[in-house]
Amino acid sequence: MDNWIQKLVDQHDINLDKKKLTQKQRNILESAIQLFAEKGYNGTTTNEIAKLAGVAEATIFKHYRSKKGLLLRLVIPAIAKFASPFILNPLVQILEQDKPIEVILEELIQDRVTLVENNWRTIRIVIVESLFHSDLREALQEMIANRVIANVEQKVNRLKEQGKLRRDLPNRILLRGIISQVFGFLIAKNVLSESLSAGGELEELKWTVEMMLHGIKGEPE
Repeated sequence: MDNWIQKLVDQHDINLDKKKLTQKQRNILESAIQLFAEKGYNGTTTNEIAKLAGVAEATIFKHYRSKKGLLLRLVIPAIAKFASPFILNPLVQILEQDKPIEVILEELIQDRVTLVENNWRTIRIVIVESLFHSDLREALQEMIANRVIANVEQKVNRLKEQGKLRRDLPNRILLRGIISQVFGFLIAKNVLSESLSAGGELEELKWTVEMMLHGIKGEPE
């Protein structure tokens, strides 16, 4: 089970109605996430979720009406409620450090890479299913993305005021660049490691940050 999901399931106060999750609801949540990750949303049936959760299929329909209702009323709100601080808090702590920008970016990328690797099953659900479901994209945008971006932009502005980042660079472009570097780093490390390996992980991380800060343009001879 992904790190944050284990913590989420261990808690007792997570759902949209501000009531405690019952044991059945917690089993349904865990089973839905597991099956959505393994088989995809479209490839998973409510019957399969019910069997894995040890409940009657009618229980799912009673609480959530449909598989889509289960996704939007339990899975995504659960992800949003716990994932936002899980994603945001380490990020804010790194950005608030009084360290050289090179060190901050190295720690930031390493932290995001670790976060994705440790929670890949859940993140895969979010990425894959949001490509095909506009209401899921809207829910994620409202519940997670807007919240995280607003907080991170405050820290980015502080780094700009300190002269550690370019003041003329739009915050959204900067954040998008960091996200691209994180997923590029992950692909190179886990998918194309033999073809794109450039040394140890720490060395590759330092070169990634070097390229982010100074680009690829050479000095004229």
